[in-house]
Amino acid sequence: MNVRLCERFGDAADWAEVTSLTASHLRAVVSALGPEHAVTFLTAARRALDEEESRAGTIHLGFGAHLWTHLEDTAWSPSPLAGTSAWDAMLTMHRLSVLAPDPGLAAHLDAALDACRHRLVPAVAGF
Repeated sequence: MNVRLCERFGDAADWAEVTSLTASHLRAVVSALGPEHAVTFLTAARRALDEEESRAGTIHLGFGAHLWTHLEDTAWSPSPLAGTSAWDAMLTMHRLSVLAPDPGLAAHLDAALDACRHRLVPAVAGF
């Protein structure tokens, strides 16, 4: 995953603090779920983020509710502990992106999705 993150954000030593922190949470998601389930989860998160952004300025339940809705539409079925770990990591990443909006959670999710889809993610090693 670091390969894709470095391609997107440059040398890891020069990453913004939010990118470094988000990267560790992305690794936790992939480690907990494995690349295949991580793609499903991260895709749902990306859709939830898009939905949240499209509803900005209106009354809506927020990112967590949108994520839950998008996950209900999938065949996603990790263990309860793995799902909880991924869920908490994603909510933390979302909060970090609110506090430090540049480069944005969407960019981080896109890099992670690309890495998972191309199997550039050893689930634990290499991080």
